[in-house]
Amino acid sequence: MALKTSLPFGKKNGVKDLVFTILSSEYPLRIIQLTNYIKKRYGRSVTFQAVRKAVLELVSESVLIKKDDAFSINKKWVSETKLLLDDLSKKLNRNPVSPKNIHSISEGVSVFTFSSLNKLMKFWQDLIEDWYVNFRKGDYNVNCYQAAHTWEGLLHLDREKELMGQLKKKRIRSYILSTGNTPLDRNIRTFYKEIGMKVTISSSSSSFDKSYYVGTYGDLIIQAQYPDELVKDLDLFFKRNKTIKNFNLKELSDLVGRKVEVKLTVIKNLEMAKQINQSIISQM
Repeated sequence: MALKTSLPFGKKNGVKDLVFTILSSEYPLRIIQLTNYIKKRYGRSVTFQAVRKAVLELVSESVLIKKDDAFSINKKWVSETKLLLDDLSKKLNRNPVSPKNIHSISEGVSVFTFSSLNKLMKFWQDLIEDWYVNFRKGDYNVNCYQAAHTWEGLLHLDREKELMGQLKKKRIRSYILSTGNTPLDRNIRTFYKEIGMKVTISSSSSSFDKSYYVGTYGDLIIQAQYPDELVKDLDLFFKRNKTIKNFNLKELSDLVGRKVEVKLTVIKNLEMAKQINQSIISQM
């Protein structure tokens, strides 16, 4: 029995779809062989010219490759399609996070408003993942992150590992600067180092450094300034809890899930990103 495949090549059971279905199980084949297969197996009255047109269109779309007047499915196309479908599956199975409000200040600058810190951070991680997926060889490959406390890793360890695992694959140079210096901050630094990140703690007691979180991803800058009440409670949480293996997960989850308005600013500006990177890397 021939493999039945439904793909976006036009009508279902159209000539392109039938060509692909046949070549998925038997290959390589010449156009005359494909024409005979379609006539005999599918009872379709089809001309050689129609099959030739369908085959050449699939070649132009990189779905098929030609060798010695015979055609096969392009393995590279299959691999790339699989990656796209895997990524789509992850996104569809993830709970979507939408901001309460979006405000464009100017071209290249947008401000998003969220009802909790956790929703803001999930959206932030979505932006990072989109950058990884769309990153191409030759793109500006520096990523820097400055935070008072890198708490997101505590709640989303698996996703952090998955996101950071993309760094080596894409050959992205990544740096984390933590301005908090509690035992838990140092323990988290060890976790990030174990997954290949360059992490430095540069202790700061300034109110700005305690509230300001910023990350650069190529020419994209993502930044947030936490409300005072969250800054105070996060500091207390990090002082009370000592290690990743022994911390109060419910306390942190309640804290970052608390209903409070928090804004996220997204800027697309390569020169500004480079300046931020220089400032962070100089402290590493």
